[in-house]
Amino acid sequence: MSKYNIDLDYVIPNIDISWDELGEIEAEANKIISENKESKENLALAYLKKAQITRKGAGGHTCGYIFYDETADFFLSQEKREIKRLLEKALELSPDMPEALMQLGLLNNHWGLLNDKRAKAIKFISKAIQLKPDYAAAFNNRAMLFNGHGFFDDENDKENPEKNRCYYRNAVADLTEAIKLRPLDALYYINRATFHSRLGEQKEAIEDYSSAMNYASGTLKDRLNTEVMILNLRGKEYTELKDYGKAIDDFSESLRLVPEYPDYKEDTLLLRGKAYYLAGEKDKAKADVEEYLNRKHRETDIAGRKKIHELTGIKPEDIL
Repeated sequence: MSKYNIDLDYVIPNIDISWDELGEIEAEANKIISENKESKENLALAYLKKAQITRKGAGGHTCGYIFYDETADFFLSQEKREIKRLLEKALELSPDMPEALMQLGLLNNHWGLLNDKRAKAIKFISKAIQLKPDYAAAFNNRAMLFNGHGFFDDENDKENPEKNRCYYRNAVADLTEAIKLRPLDALYYINRATFHSRLGEQKEAIEDYSSAMNYASGTLKDRLNTEVMILNLRGKEYTELKDYGKAIDDFSESLRLVPEYPDYKEDTLLLRGKAYYLAGEKDKAKADVEEYLNRKHRETDIAGRKKIHELTGIKPEDIL
């Protein structure tokens, strides 16, 4: 079990660790639990291991959700209940186990993204950080509680940009701590760049995306299309800075890398088309948008044209 450590959140099955190795970890944990001869601390660790393996295999996914160190977003209700039972058993035996606290916090959050759920999740994760100040995954996951759907407590928060900026600043601070602890982890740079972008800090976001590109392993790039994602995200930041040449370079490289992933390619065509259009290269913009429509077979489809407007902010008739 030399490859195992209790920060299993850091690893992605089939990339950092094999399914066979995960199976060995689970078998060892099951043996310890069934024999019930170990100390409380070792039993707690066995329950934690079993919960972690269940998380990694949730829903049959072979890789972690890119913005988290775990796959909680995909849990089925039955899986959630079993993982919760295992983590609570671990904490019953060892109340100050930071890894179990952090995971239970994430699990509570994913029962629902309402304010009370998020507050409870933050409480668990903050306690984990207090107990283990070098817990990079906990800093990352606390930051990401303010990412994506469910971010707002209620409709009034959408009218409170300063409150949102405060959340984003807190997220950047947490991710900066995660990066200090694990400076070669591409995931944390991608996540911090997301919040820099929301704060209108395009240059900082570009720096983080570039760091993520440098640190992402070849396997990670291949399995999760990480390189393509980073190129598209960085290209969008260059577009915001009106550095259209660099944006076009990023989108063109993205298109070169993903001929086998049509969804990525179609969206990238629109992003590059927008950059061409804003750079004054109308013919190239038109060619990209027409290729997008041809690939979608939606030359006259209202939905396809609506997608163009949504992704580029430009009316299709202005490009075509």
